[in-house]
Amino acid sequence: MANVSIKYNPYKVESFISLNGREITEDSKLHIYKNERLQVWVEKLGPILEDECNDDAIHITFHGTFLDYEDMKDYFSQIKHSVVTYTLEHIPAKETDDKFRELVLLFDEMQAGPFEDLKDAHITENFKKALGSEFEVSVIATMSSGKSTLINAMLGREFVPAKNEACTATIARIRDQDGMDGYTAKCLDQNGDVVYEEQAVELGDMKRFNEDERISYIEVNGDIPFIQTRNANLILVDTPGPNNSRNSDHRDHTYRIIKNASKPMVLYVLNATQLATNDDSILLGSVAEAMKVGGKQSKDRFLFAVNKIDEYDTERADSIDEALGNIRHYLAQYGIENPNVFPISAEMAKVIRLHLSGQPLTRKQEKTLAEYDLFTDVPQMHLTKYAMLPESAKVELAEKARLAKDEGDIYGEALIHTGVPAIEEAINEYLDKYAVTAKIKNAVDTFRKKIEEKQMMDLLLKEIEHNKGERMRITERLQRVEAQLNEGKATERFKQKIQQLAYNKDMSDRIRKIRSRIDSMLQGKASEKMTIVEMEQDMSKLIRKIDNLQSDVITELEKLVNEGLRSEAEQLLVEYSGYIQGLMQDKAVKLGKLEVGSEMFLLGEMPDASELIERHKRTEQEKVGEKWVENEGKRWYKPWTWPQKKGYYREIFEDREYVDGSKVFEEFLKPVRGSFYENIQKANDHMQVESERLKAFFLKELDKLESVIRQKVKELKELAGNNNQLEERIRNDRQKMDWLHAFQMKLDAILEI
Repeated sequence: MANVSIKYNPYKVESFISLNGREITEDSKLHIYKNERLQVWVEKLGPILEDECNDDAIHITFHGTFLDYEDMKDYFSQIKHSVVTYTLEHIPAKETDDKFRELVLLFDEMQAGPFEDLKDAHITENFKKALGSEFEVSVIATMSSGKSTLINAMLGREFVPAKNEACTATIARIRDQDGMDGYTAKCLDQNGDVVYEEQAVELGDMKRFNEDERISYIEVNGDIPFIQTRNANLILVDTPGPNNSRNSDHRDHTYRIIKNASKPMVLYVLNATQLATNDDSILLGSVAEAMKVGGKQSKDRFLFAVNKIDEYDTERADSIDEALGNIRHYLAQYGIENPNVFPISAEMAKVIRLHLSGQPLTRKQEKTLAEYDLFTDVPQMHLTKYAMLPESAKVELAEKARLAKDEGDIYGEALIHTGVPAIEEAINEYLDKYAVTAKIKNAVDTFRKKIEEKQMMDLLLKEIEHNKGERMRITERLQRVEAQLNEGKATERFKQKIQQLAYNKDMSDRIRKIRSRIDSMLQGKASEKMTIVEMEQDMSKLIRKIDNLQSDVITELEKLVNEGLRSEAEQLLVEYSGYIQGLMQDKAVKLGKLEVGSEMFLLGEMPDASELIERHKRTEQEKVGEKWVENEGKRWYKPWTWPQKKGYYREIFEDREYVDGSKVFEEFLKPVRGSFYENIQKANDHMQVESERLKAFFLKELDKLESVIRQKVKELKELAGNNNQLEERIRNDRQKMDWLHAFQMKLDAILEI
């Protein structure tokens, strides 16, 4: 049997892996993942181990947090038809529960410590910012899916407007305030200016906000009671559907969420009874692309809530398994493989929670509540068992349902079986697994950055104390640096490197791919002979398709510009930092503030479809039937008319209007393509301009750096030459170093598992 040991630290995002007692080398295929998040490579683990262990039995000892162990266990439980037998052992690690408390205590200790530099307002602000970072869960859906009903179920009250027709025209961000009674709201216009603020906001107020065309965003504060945020500062975002936005900014916002590199959660609500009835193909295509980048975390962040599953008649022939199979097949058509599907009944969950909290129900809601037994008495409707959750989470929810049943809490039992608590548990797990660990690491890094800077100077002074000859060497080194600055050759060489840096070729390739995508999507086809109704229907579909493509392309260009410029800026920073360190060996020399310019991309006005249809309309005479015409001359008393026919059928023609659809499409799409191409050229030009601006920034900083370094050289030379001042500094810093060493050990311990 082969023995594999894996120790994974989610705070540092590092793994220690050994095979049969030997740490893996660079030759191992696992070596490249040692500093990657576990969820990026866990689903590749089996084939790699089988190849490198070459054994029919593999025992894995995993040292890590419980949630990471659950991912490991879940992966190996799904391996089928393998010739290798796997066994898995868990060594528990420190969880996140106490780490926030330890961080706050450590911050208080730092404020009481001997270093004034560690007490400034800037580090306090950064620490609070790290602990206060927000995490968004965005709820996205197409029309009639029950999105608002699900949000209300998660809030446990009627708060977000829900109608039969599409009704969300604003973006509402509900910021979780644990224990807060009621809700407050700040309403903003498209520019972010406050329209008005209100306290004690209820459903009627939210309807009024939603109907006010001045309002684009609503910032809400209140309790989201059924999600245990654990210091994650949760924000639940209610977004308009892609075809129900008051303006294109809202639709763009939906695509930005999907493509966001920080991987916020997305709760995508589907109507189980109306699949493929909405024009959401481009949106689901973007989801599929986002899920392919970043391993399991990218898959974990997308939850697909299949609502209204209780409308299937499971007591007759309908099967939940079959329905979920259809859902997965539907999503697979857009490239979404193995989605996290959660069947739910949002309406039943909402009504039960309203009832349990003593809120009044309508007559229709009373009727819904009376059907609770569908979820308690019909095993097929125990929806939690179908949820994409770790087995331990399912067992825990099942145990809660059993306890509720034993205690006679019929509604509490039914609530768990509605599937909504399973979604809330999935959100809890994502927050614990990704958001909380990242927040702890960011807070620790806030301390470490300042401490490392201070430690370097102290180490330099200690070297001076123990080796008097070092004082002379420092002086000589500083003199050499000064001479080098005066000569100017090093500065000139770096200036040449800056000038030689070119805008990334990869960005050009990506722009070409975007253009190719536009060409592919805007291949409108239509018949040369179409009725007015047919033409109007096709144009309506085409316009919706262009609206979604617009948001997809605009957000892709924004991402492309930001990534391209950031990549170049980071490359320059590496060069610049290397130059400074090579010259001074001192991290205290600061750069100026670097800002990457942004760019707005807008699609121009589309042609007037009605005008194009009118222009290419024509009238044709078309046979619509026949009419019998009697022979009036044929009479019995006229023998010569007897051979004649009794009459004949006369054709009837009417004027019908037709449209040349091919010309309408051609004239409509031509300026639209042009507008897309203009935006592509705009992105390309912007990156070129920003590239030159970045070079100018660094060249200017280089000139400023010379005077800064000269002043620092002077200060350090005076320090090295003044024995009394130096000895006093050394004595003080010896005590500080003892404190700093102890503090550093406590800081490092927070990130250990």
